[in-house]
Amino acid sequence: MADAREMAARTAEAVGCQPSEVLVTSTGVIGVNLPMDKVRAGISDAARTLSTAGAEDATNAIMTTDPFPKSCAVSVLGKFSIGGMCKGSGMIEPRMATMLGFITTDVKIAPDVLQAALVKVTNATFNAITVDGECSTNDCVFALASGDSGVEVKSADDPDFIGALTDVCGFLAREIVRGGEGATKLVTVRVTNAKSHEDAWLAVRTVCNSPLVKTAIHGGDPNWGRLVAATGRSGAAFEIDRTSVSIGQQRVFVKGVPHDELAPKAAEELMKKEMTIVIDLGFDEGHDATMWTCDFSADYVKINAEYRT
Repeated sequence: MADAREMAARTAEAVGCQPSEVLVTSTGVIGVNLPMDKVRAGISDAARTLSTAGAEDATNAIMTTDPFPKSCAVSVLGKFSIGGMCKGSGMIEPRMATMLGFITTDVKIAPDVLQAALVKVTNATFNAITVDGECSTNDCVFALASGDSGVEVKSADDPDFIGALTDVCGFLAREIVRGGEGATKLVTVRVTNAKSHEDAWLAVRTVCNSPLVKTAIHGGDPNWGRLVAATGRSGAAFEIDRTSVSIGQQRVFVKGVPHDELAPKAAEELMKKEMTIVIDLGFDEGHDATMWTCDFSADYVKINAEYRT
């Protein structure tokens, strides 16, 4: 905490603001203090090179094990803009992940309205991704508004603002999964027709975090049994005779009946770089949830086995 307060104080002095206006984020090896001599020098160096053209430098600077930088910006009807950058590649399952996200906009918006909009959008984007189901000791997504466009957003449900914010955060969230440690495939998993909102999320999160599911996807194995088993153990209301599974366009399991004759075509779907898996629980209440995950490869093991060595 003393180091964090010092970072805020030194940054505030360097840029001419109050320490309370400085947001501190960090990542690294859990339990190991940051090298403050380097941090102090880094703050001074960064302050001297501040530029309105520095977005690319900032996006590159926050990378750790990320294989590529992640940024996105949109202009809405020529009236206002939203941009963002983030980092994250491993130990990714928000509810505390090694993920840092920074969103900026030029709309005029009250802090409580912006906070409500950010929470709403984050729940469907940054909180709907997983690389490995592992959590770290910090994650955060910040949204900052300058008001420079003069466009005022008064409601957290403003469709133009929410739509643009969802586009930016959704793109960045999926890029985190695409760039997951050792990942070779981006997988969209949808659970449909669950008995409750909570059940939909229980089921989709369990499937996305299953090592058996993720390794099968990596190997191109259309193993519907692993998908059904993960769904059944998730804690969601589940009746096998109601349940159907699609891998891409192939319905490999329909209301409890396997269609293994479609396995070769389903395997072709799994060899793509991007794919969608849909698990229909068959309840009339009709609650849905969508998450994004990736496959597990040998490179994931290598990266994490050698993290400190």
